[in-house]
Amino acid sequence: MRIAAALLAALIGAAPAWAENRAVIVGNADYRSAPDLAGSDTVALGNTLRVAGFTTQQGVDLAAGPLRRLIESLVRADPAPGARIVALNGRFLNDGTETWFMGADAEEPGRLGVGMQGVPLSLVMRLMAGGDPGAVLVLGTDGQRMPHRPGLENGIGPLAPPRGVWVVTGSPEAGARAMGRLAGGASLVQAMAADPALQLVPGGARDPVLAPRRKVPDPQAADRDAWAEASTADGMRAYQDYLARFPRGLYAAPARERLAQIRRAPAAQSADRHVWARAVAEDSAAGYVAYLQDFPAGRFARVARLRLAELRPVRPGPDLSPAAAAEQALNLAPAERAAIQRRLSQLGGQPGPADGVFGRRTRAAITDWQRRNGLAATGHLTRSQVRMLATQVERLQADAAARDRAWWRQTGAQGDPEGLRAYLDRYPDGLHAETARRRLSGGQPDPAAAPAGDEATWRWVGRQGSAAAYETYLDRFPAGAHAAQARQRLATLRAGIEAARREESALGLTPSARRLIEDRLRLAGMQPGAVDGEFTEETRAALRRYQEARNLRVTGYLTQQTVSGLLADGPR
Repeated sequence: MRIAAALLAALIGAAPAWAENRAVIVGNADYRSAPDLAGSDTVALGNTLRVAGFTTQQGVDLAAGPLRRLIESLVRADPAPGARIVALNGRFLNDGTETWFMGADAEEPGRLGVGMQGVPLSLVMRLMAGGDPGAVLVLGTDGQRMPHRPGLENGIGPLAPPRGVWVVTGSPEAGARAMGRLAGGASLVQAMAADPALQLVPGGARDPVLAPRRKVPDPQAADRDAWAEASTADGMRAYQDYLARFPRGLYAAPARERLAQIRRAPAAQSADRHVWARAVAEDSAAGYVAYLQDFPAGRFARVARLRLAELRPVRPGPDLSPAAAAEQALNLAPAERAAIQRRLSQLGGQPGPADGVFGRRTRAAITDWQRRNGLAATGHLTRSQVRMLATQVERLQADAAARDRAWWRQTGAQGDPEGLRAYLDRYPDGLHAETARRRLSGGQPDPAAAPAGDEATWRWVGRQGSAAAYETYLDRFPAGAHAAQARQRLATLRAGIEAARREESALGLTPSARRLIEDRLRLAGMQPGAVDGEFTEETRAALRRYQEARNLRVTGYLTQQTVSGLLADGPR
């Protein structure tokens, strides 16, 4: 989310020249247990703020711990606080009174644990308060949901900004739409009127007009400019040049500390690689434990833990039931466990995220499945039950596809508008849904297919879930009850699809890789059409169905996460 240079200039111009203007930007897009967020441009925003004179800290895809440490940069000692800007793009949860910005490692938090997996916005706003002439908190998210336990809701709840703090909410792209008016000297409210998806939270101050004042000459401006250049470059030569010019400068201490970190980095990386190579050569539980003791957050820590789990499964003990011991003997790999969790979910269970870890929820889902199938409800699987799960899912997918195709033959296959609409009413995301929409209106939803009335049309749009459907709603009800939400969702969908298109292009897929993807979609029952390496509209529709079924960002394009899921779902 970008903030226009005019707003930044207004903030800086109003602050005393000797004050330090601080900014924190976080772009959490790749969540462990939630759909990706598109449109977060953390690097560009950080550069904009630095050019405008802000001392800027930024991070991408931060877990809860690093996120809290980054926010702490707002509370460093500052005798004359300047302007404050914080931009948080990602997922939010609230309980009706407090809202938390969630770390990228969040996994189905509840009311008791949400504070450990995120940062409360009330704290962020308190840390921002006191900036002169004020502070702006920009919150960017979209309409997709992340898993959580009862007592929490997705999204940003009620906020009470302290005086001098303005809070702006919207999609990660909506802030950019205010740039034109801000650059023309408009107030924040006037600039926000350029995009209905951008909203100003009530409170904070009576008048959110950030008019620049005359700046007092700053005797330390050169020092601050040199530090901004050094911290942006973040290299050994840059910090050495800063210290050569300002050996007793305002930022001499952090410059020396960062220099020491950079000098230690090669030695630390070399030691990490050396210990890891030794652990791999030994390939024993003791070797991987030794690596993790020395480098708990090392470059190879995740792989070490996975290999350690394979080498050192829990041994049957006196308290281990025969059923648990029998499942242990299967020696299921993490990928096999994740596949079992996905199958339980497809069969109506609630095993939690498909992470390969059989926790309390997975055990409950296994027990429920066993009861429904007349098996001993032990919560642990046998080899025959693993095969039975896979067979049931295959039959379920085949039955669903057969019913879909039969209804298509009865309705849409004839090509008449009435039959096409009848098919879409029953299967809005079916195997032939894209073909039906294309035949109805040349790629756009048929306006006649949308029910009359604002609320009825909005419900229809929700079932369609496409950019074209939101456009239809806005064409019909430009000032409707859901117009602002429709514009925000439409902007999010367009940005997400474009970002996914670029990501797929960057993958550089060969024809053989494309054929492999199509084959995996076929095996998953998604009906991608011919396996020929050509990504047709049928292929795109199959990708959308797969992404929706796996709780991935639904774009119809291949992201790295989608590729990983398809490869993990394939035959072993």
